[in-house]
Amino acid sequence: MKKTIFLRLLFIAILFTSCNGQVINKEDINTYINSKGEFDKILTSHFPNKLVAYPYTIINNRNEAKHDICFMLYEYNIDSVKIDSVINKYHFVAKYTYRDSGLFLINRFETKDTYENRKRVEISDSLLVNRDCYKMKYPVPNFKVYNPTNDSNIKLDENFNIYVLDAKSGNHFENLDLLPNLQMPPEWQNGYSKGIASSKKSKTLIYWSIIW
Repeated sequence: MKKTIFLRLLFIAILFTSCNGQVINKEDINTYINSKGEFDKILTSHFPNKLVAYPYTIINNRNEAKHDICFMLYEYNIDSVKIDSVINKYHFVAKYTYRDSGLFLINRFETKDTYENRKRVEISDSLLVNRDCYKMKYPVPNFKVYNPTNDSNIKLDENFNIYVLDAKSGNHFENLDLLPNLQMPPEWQNGYSKGIASSKKSKTLIYWSIIW
């Protein structure tokens, strides 16, 4: 089993991955439960109660300055029957695909480089901040910056469906002191979003909760 922990200035990213066929040990189960427990239950109610199989990845970020406070669980090698059973458990407020041209992305201008190296993000096209097509949509994570490992073949592409369980604008968590996020339109400069992304082709489930 391979287990890695990354620590960077102003945020913590916890990454655990492992080979197939191994039974998850108690230590890893407790780490997942404790990580999930750091977030309000309103954000994590759709996550599994515990991990049951390798491989998986946990992402636990806390960077208020970058509007990057998120908890994510990637589960790999998931068959289509389980994917369907998970998706059918919930009532979603919206469903998108990653090939949608008008996806309302949180931190749209963040890149892999600015994310990993904590660089200041520059808004390259201000017209993309507040497009008319966002008015009827819910914000979803910019998954391109959350590729779990540099050598991972798992990434969100046109095969993924994105299911939004809930999303609300404004500051809803008293323990966070967040400034307005200038990458977002005025009515969504702070908020939270949670949901699940899935791909039967990639055999992957991604549970997410994100605050900005």
